[in-house]
Amino acid sequence: MKRFFAALSLCVMLFWAVPAFGEQKTSLPSVVEGVVLNRDFFSRAGALWGYEDCFLHDVNRLNDERIGVVLISPSGFEIRLVYDVKTLNVLYLDTLLPNKARREAMRRESLSVADAVKLAKSVAEYQRDQR
Repeated sequence: MKRFFAALSLCVMLFWAVPAFGEQKTSLPSVVEGVVLNRDFFSRAGALWGYEDCFLHDVNRLNDERIGVVLISPSGFEIRLVYDVKTLNVLYLDTLLPNKARREAMRRESLSVADAVKLAKSVAEYQRDQR
């Protein structure tokens, strides 16, 4: 039960943070929703290894075997990755530097990778406890 309240309080803190991000009030919850829906990927050890200091901007499940993520590095680079869900191998990697306005907007709409992993693990643990 403690884990459920921890996950719930993390979600509440994230939703309260939305007004601080300005007009993009719906962007952060879609990232959170993507993490929760793909918790099997984010809760695995080694998922997004090497990108712990980045921010998660977008998540797309391409099919049962592949997932695409868009990250923002601390230096402002946009990193697009496609992972094999079973092996966690990177199938595609693209890096680009968006213009400053776009970088700032993306960062406002993002969730830190560390928080995304914590949220996914909390939801997965809660789901296991309910069985």
